[in-house]
Amino acid sequence: SGSLTSLLPPPGPVTSTPLSTTTTVRPTTITTTASPAATTTVRRAPLTTHPIGAINQKGTELHPITAAAPSTRKPPSSNQHVSPELFCEPKEVRRVQWPATQQGMLVERPCPKGTRGIASFQCLPALGIWNPRGPDLSNCTSPWVNQVAQKIKSGENAANIASELARHTRGPIYAGDVSSSVKLMEQLLDILDAQLQALRPIERESAGKNYNKMHKRERTCKDYIKAVVETVDNLLRPEALESWKDMNATEQVHTATMLLDILEEGAFLLADNVKEPARFVTSRQNVVLEVTVLNTEGQVQELVFPQEYASENSIQLSAKTIKQNSRNGVVKVVFILYNNLGFFLSTENATVKLSGEAGAPSPALVVNSQVIAASINKESSRVFLMDPVIFTLSHLEAKNHFNANCSFWNYSERSMMGYWSTQGCRLVETNKTHTTCACSHLTNFAVLMAHREIYQGRINELLLSVITWVGIVISLVCLAICISTFCFLRGLQTDRNTIHKNLCISLFLAELLFLIGIDKTQYEIACPIFAGLLHYFFLAAFSWMCLEGVHLYLMLVEVFESEYSRKKYYYLGGYCFPALVVGIAAAIDYRSYGTDKACWLRVDNYFIWSFIGPVSFIIVVNLLFLMITLHKMSRSTAVLKPDSSRLDNIKSWALGAIALLFLLGLTWAFGLLFINKESIVMAYLFTTFNAFQGMFIFVFHCALQKKVHREFSKCLRHASCCLRSPPGATLGSLKTSAIRSNNRYYTGTQSRIRRMWNDTVRKQTESSFMAGDINSTPTLNRGTMGNHLLTNPVLQTRGGTSPYNTLIAESVGFNPSSPPVFNSPGSFRESSTSLLSSSISQAPPEQQPGRLRHGHPAPQRQLQQQLLPPQC
Repeated sequence: SGSLTSLLPPPGPVTSTPLSTTTTVRPTTITTTASPAATTTVRRAPLTTHPIGAINQKGTELHPITAAAPSTRKPPSSNQHVSPELFCEPKEVRRVQWPATQQGMLVERPCPKGTRGIASFQCLPALGIWNPRGPDLSNCTSPWVNQVAQKIKSGENAANIASELARHTRGPIYAGDVSSSVKLMEQLLDILDAQLQALRPIERESAGKNYNKMHKRERTCKDYIKAVVETVDNLLRPEALESWKDMNATEQVHTATMLLDILEEGAFLLADNVKEPARFVTSRQNVVLEVTVLNTEGQVQELVFPQEYASENSIQLSAKTIKQNSRNGVVKVVFILYNNLGFFLSTENATVKLSGEAGAPSPALVVNSQVIAASINKESSRVFLMDPVIFTLSHLEAKNHFNANCSFWNYSERSMMGYWSTQGCRLVETNKTHTTCACSHLTNFAVLMAHREIYQGRINELLLSVITWVGIVISLVCLAICISTFCFLRGLQTDRNTIHKNLCISLFLAELLFLIGIDKTQYEIACPIFAGLLHYFFLAAFSWMCLEGVHLYLMLVEVFESEYSRKKYYYLGGYCFPALVVGIAAAIDYRSYGTDKACWLRVDNYFIWSFIGPVSFIIVVNLLFLMITLHKMSRSTAVLKPDSSRLDNIKSWALGAIALLFLLGLTWAFGLLFINKESIVMAYLFTTFNAFQGMFIFVFHCALQKKVHREFSKCLRHASCCLRSPPGATLGSLKTSAIRSNNRYYTGTQSRIRRMWNDTVRKQTESSFMAGDINSTPTLNRGTMGNHLLTNPVLQTRGGTSPYNTLIAESVGFNPSSPPVFNSPGSFRESSTSLLSSSISQAPPEQQPGRLRHGHPAPQRQLQQQLLPPQC
């Protein structure tokens, strides 16, 4: 095989002697197969840089620099059968025509017309595209650069040269002009220092002459600083940013770091040549500089920069910090604010903390604020401050940026290279638009933030928004149905359903507030109010859920439900406990209600524990009561095996309460994981569970409850009956309905009476003649129990037969004739009430099974309700 080396075209004539040439050869080799017997090897062309001759060389005669002939790559001839995708297409970028270039090759072309130097552009290997960063025009300089460099060498007045440099940079500039201007300012600073030495006061001279020298020194420094600030403003204006981007990344960092250092040195040079107290301020659109010289022997006040105008960016030094850094009773302070400079201070190797999504690519780190600098006596960056410096910076971009990091630019004065660090800095407060930081040292500060890709953020935001709106609307409808059911159906007016009703009301209000107010972070007053209400109603929901566990336990340990309702105690625990927690939290730190991301509780200062702590306590208490309830039921069922389904109901209710507890608990577990890790998976889980809580409650407490089904059936039957009957036939329809309900009394009512009396009869028989057999026999003999009850005077009425005789006789095979319930005169309600009252009143009070521990005939009232026609 033959090896062919690509040849460069012969260079054009060089009209001047090159002052400095640095050649770097990178041995990247690309091999293309032309035929089975031949290969073509092309080596990358050397990268040649042409530094500005007059800036870094002394004692060398200056000559105009002209560009060398272009170095281009010609595509191989067609007979080599090279695939066209091996070349980057020809294109024009930055007023330079770039030819078709082989992959992995670096092509060099003359700089744009009107500039001097060589530009380069790389065709990326394996991709077949040009470098997305664009061409490197770092060596492209305007003719005026050599002119200013020549004047610096000749020793002209530094302030005048600085003014000329400012004038040149007002027009179009190129990448080489930016870096050259910064290097020229560095040389001007050395010349200015030497010129100021010649103006020092001399003891032998008269006081008037020395005064004139001091005045000239101060005026020269001020003129120089004004011109340099104007030059920096020109380099940072939006039109010049493209020139910065034409540099490579290393050159950008080096130039930006030099600019920071040179402007600070010039400001302290001015501070050394003014008499205290003094204050000098020069302001431009892209840079603001302030020099303050204070006498610290008297009273000292804090310094705030800037003072001349209202600004969203500020920095504050305490009076204690100023006195701490006093030197011989004098302190010199320099403040500088830069616009657009942070774009070119690389975030690579930055020591910041970022939280990203699991499995997702790391977010891009960007400088999302202006750069603000504060220095005292040139060495404050290495001095620990007793009182930290406080600064507030506005965010350049509000959307798709998160994780604010208070950082400073840590650089080496020798290499003029650096990196962002958070050492000694902490975050005080942040929102969507601003961040406040505190640092224990002084230097150049900025806020670094993670940047999320716009399209990913919008897609996830849209999907989460759809899930939230659809799910919460469904939940609100389900919760509204539950609230209506528990409020308007008479048969459901129990303590347990009161708990369910208030649980639904709390969740309904919480979900409604979540839907309309969780993202209203732009309202400074409304957002904290929304956060406080969400805090309260979600705590109330957990409290009512815990009260259900307590109520189920009390139902288990009591034979009958207490005649006295516990509703007032439940209301006290369900609403007062959350109010107490929220009140204490607001009294401690009301400013922590509402964040830049959502109208919720702050996480960074642990304020979120005012929600996590009470919820964890409530969950533990609830689980404790529910576990005790299930344990007691398992023991009672194993020993007694009662005929009633009461324990079965309590068991199913307890299991439903546990399921609901885990539902609410998991929802907020996902929410906390999302807050801490910002995982998109946790965001979807939290949004989904939170949105459909109301639907789950509807299923557990309404759709699956037979009692709710029966109450709705009664309402429907009563409504249809009222609609069919004319107004005058109401009494007759009631009588007919009562007669037809006779069979229901001997069927459905018997099962209810049997359940109601089962536990009471068992208690009585256990305490009388069967007390000795209960431990040996798990269930009662039906014949024995029937014989006992048939002879029991408690169940006999004055009229002879009691409705309970039928029930008991049916249990043991005895069938007396049906009681004449409807033969007595009067209305149905009167006959049924008198019959029940007469059957129970014959027994002594202590033997009346209808009386509870408080002496109230609850079973009698329940039976009366059963005999009445169904009502809503």
